[in-house]
Amino acid sequence: MKVTTPSSGGASAQLDVQNKVATSSNLKAAKQADTPTANNDGQVLAKDVYHGAQAPSPALVYDRSLAITASDEQETPKQYSERMDAATGMLFAVSIPKIAEDMSAEFAKVEQEVERLAPGLNDKAWGFSVNEEGALVVSGNDLTDSEKLLLEQKLNENQDLVALAQAFQDTMMEGIELLKGPNERGDYWAKYDINRSNFADIIDFKALMEQSSQDSEQVRLGDARLNQFTLVDNISEQLQRNARQL
Repeated sequence: MKVTTPSSGGASAQLDVQNKVATSSNLKAAKQADTPTANNDGQVLAKDVYHGAQAPSPALVYDRSLAITASDEQETPKQYSERMDAATGMLFAVSIPKIAEDMSAEFAKVEQEVERLAPGLNDKAWGFSVNEEGALVVSGNDLTDSEKLLLEQKLNENQDLVALAQAFQDTMMEGIELLKGPNERGDYWAKYDINRSNFADIIDFKALMEQSSQDSEQVRLGDARLNQFTLVDNISEQLQRNARQL
């Protein structure tokens, strides 16, 4: 038996049916979306949350401003290079070696005077340095009080030697500060705790000059009294042996 749909309002009725089908499909999809799904192991998975154009919860957003600023003490490569060049010249290449060379010549004069007054005293085990007040001080366990007094007297009578020892200390302290730089950290001599108050306990001028001396023939031929490279090595050894490492 053939059923004929009335022609009147046919298009309207067809559109109404389509709307109902679409609505039913949307409700079914929404129900499926609200229903937790299970993975292959049968575990229930949390449903997805779709925010659309809406922003996520403020509680999940870190909105604290982050300020990144360069240190006021940060060096440029050019500044670092200039600082290291200055420190190298003062400590290793020019200033300290030149001061030590001049000290050697003045110390030789003191040794001659000591030998005249107390023969054999120069051969004893002793050393000298400069203290925080700028005076030359003698060290040595084998010395008597009178011998130590005589040596300190003759050393400090040579004003050129005193001035050179003070210049050595000043230059070494300034050069080490340059090595440390703005961050007050450094390598080489800058990694040791040396200052004016403990300088005399660490640096022994007599030992530096004796261990760095060139032989008399080299000096006669015009070479320096002290070997510059040996001198720098000996200073490093005294720091390593006598100073606390930072």
